[in-house]
Amino acid sequence: MKDVLDQNLQSFIRELLPVKNELFCEIESYAKEKHVSIVDYEVAVFLKMMVALKRPKKILEIGTGLAFSTIHMAEALDNTSQILTIERLQERLEKASYFIKKSQQEKKITLIHEDARDFIIQLNETFDFIFLDAAKGQYGKFLESFDHLLEPGGLIIADNVLVNGWVIDLEIPERRKRTMVNNMRKFLESFLDNEKYEMSLVPLGDGLALIRKR
Repeated sequence: MKDVLDQNLQSFIRELLPVKNELFCEIESYAKEKHVSIVDYEVAVFLKMMVALKRPKKILEIGTGLAFSTIHMAEALDNTSQILTIERLQERLEKASYFIKKSQQEKKITLIHEDARDFIIQLNETFDFIFLDAAKGQYGKFLESFDHLLEPGGLIIADNVLVNGWVIDLEIPERRKRTMVNNMRKFLESFLDNEKYEMSLVPLGDGLALIRKR
């Protein structure tokens, strides 16, 4: 549970979510056992809904993790659409590949083993939907890199933008996380007067930023 939302509210939201299938329970169980961060279930369901509404042809995901979010998004795509998802850690990549195959969504998903910061600079294709769930202190730099990748009217969804609520009052319990939290605060504030992008903050999970390219 995150500290951003009232816990009773979080519990109520989760009571209204679809029942998880066996695969999603398996991913969550593995994530808990191995201490691997994945998106909250309510965020995964929200992502699936946004994909169904946006109906993108090409999705770029930065930070595959265990493919929990990847599979949810893929389920909302038709067979002519694709997800390119990037993960730099070999162990997570291998487990994500296993879960993707088990989901029977692998024809819609291309899994790349690279450091996303290096890989996206080389990309010469465009996307109409980007999901960002990578190094939290680097979101501002990722946004700059997305400029040539995201089509006009395209959508970016960035996860964990409230960073346990620390961006609100900047009271950070661990000194080593101060730079990361301050960078995230600057990232959010950069949309106050931004000619290229408009942003709406959704207080779901640990906070989502919905960012539309004008």
